[in-house]
Amino acid sequence: MAKGQKFNVYLISPSCYSDVQQDPNVNLFKGLLNTCGYDVIELGSTEALPETSNQDLVFYDAATQTNKLSDFYQRNGNARWVLFNLQPGELDECEAIIAGVEGTFYASDSPELLLKGVRRLDKMDVWFKRGSINEALRRMRQYARRPAISKTRASRPTDSAAHPKLTKRELTIIELVSKGSQNQEIADQLHISVNTVKTHIYSIFRKTHSRNRIELLSWSQNYMSEQA
Repeated sequence: MAKGQKFNVYLISPSCYSDVQQDPNVNLFKGLLNTCGYDVIELGSTEALPETSNQDLVFYDAATQTNKLSDFYQRNGNARWVLFNLQPGELDECEAIIAGVEGTFYASDSPELLLKGVRRLDKMDVWFKRGSINEALRRMRQYARRPAISKTRASRPTDSAAHPKLTKRELTIIELVSKGSQNQEIADQLHISVNTVKTHIYSIFRKTHSRNRIELLSWSQNYMSEQA
């Protein structure tokens, strides 16, 4: 792990095998991760992936998989999964967002766009097309309105069992995240450092059992509806 790197970064691709023909897109992506200062652990398959933590990043080469999310669904770890080397139209990004994937990169993306996305992920943000995020939120709102979900909420335990002990500052940050604010914007508004914002977000994720901002938005929506 590189100096200052607080989590592991894995790159999973058949190209990581020495006897397999190298994919130039994978080599490009690997180089960009190195440019960002990551100490990358290269694996040839998900079978070699060890137990992961909530902050670890897993960059998964989805080019050779028919079902792009199959390995993600089979691995129930806490890592932040990112699919790369995709072709346009072969993945339902909304399904990926709702499932808990952190981001998607396409083989046609420019190096500048790839680098921008990787740096965004480093700040605990997600990386998807804005239209996909909006559609995923719309689907989650529709799902939340179903009567069966309302009955489930009514039967949940109250107070501390259902609602984690969030501080006032954490509740404020959740509100800002729900409005679409990024880490730098939150830091500027609250007059704190970006690193402090990251620390608060890590704590919020842990308390709400969220793996990313999309899941936090869903949790926040449910929480607010229960308070209404």
